[in-house]
Amino acid sequence: MMVPKTERFELRLDPSILERMDGWRGDQPDLPSRAEAVRRLIEEGLSARSEKNFVLNNQEKLVVWLLTEVLKNQKGDEDQDTVRLIQDAIYGGHFWALPWELSGVLHNHVDSHAALTLVLDVLEMWWFIEDGYSKFTPIDKVRVVSEVGEWAKDPKFPGFDGNSEGEYMSIAKFLVEKLDRFEEFKGRSFNSHHPTLSRYRNMVALFEGMRAHLGVGNRLGASDVIKLLQAR
Repeated sequence: MMVPKTERFELRLDPSILERMDGWRGDQPDLPSRAEAVRRLIEEGLSARSEKNFVLNNQEKLVVWLLTEVLKNQKGDEDQDTVRLIQDAIYGGHFWALPWELSGVLHNHVDSHAALTLVLDVLEMWWFIEDGYSKFTPIDKVRVVSEVGEWAKDPKFPGFDGNSEGEYMSIAKFLVEKLDRFEEFKGRSFNSHHPTLSRYRNMVALFEGMRAHLGVGNRLGASDVIKLLQAR
């Protein structure tokens, strides 16, 4: 049997994409090389089902139309724009307009389990950092600043980058604002305005060794917080 011929080509990636790919590699059980990761991701992308145009069959049109008729009699005048949009799109066959205008509803995104797991680990770690620091003596607080930097004075969870880490930021906000987890973080923007994933992964790896000693009455000490904040 003849081995299929392969062809070598050069690929350059910007740092943010390379970091995301390394994160994907780290979530695989066999930790593939970068080259193997690229091959797998290309295969997944090529074999994925092509996104179909948004359409409704006649039965679905009728159901949606009846629902919008019900909503017309229940919503106030200021809430009728969406109802009229749906009815006009059905009447004219302009189904393409619905994903445009209702992108928050008609989308194909599903949060990955790996992203959720990392966000939960990061939020838990930062909860312990903030809780531990709040109980430090003035001497310990001065020590943290002197060994980490002025930015570590009263350290707070900075969030995720809204440009390159939107999935992670969205998950964090949903956990805190909608599911009432880690309520201490409520009211924050969750946008760090700079990439965080590489640093957070290193911090979480260090935190894993500390987690077993934490619990009721046990908090992170100054040395622990310094070690975590110094991670890069």
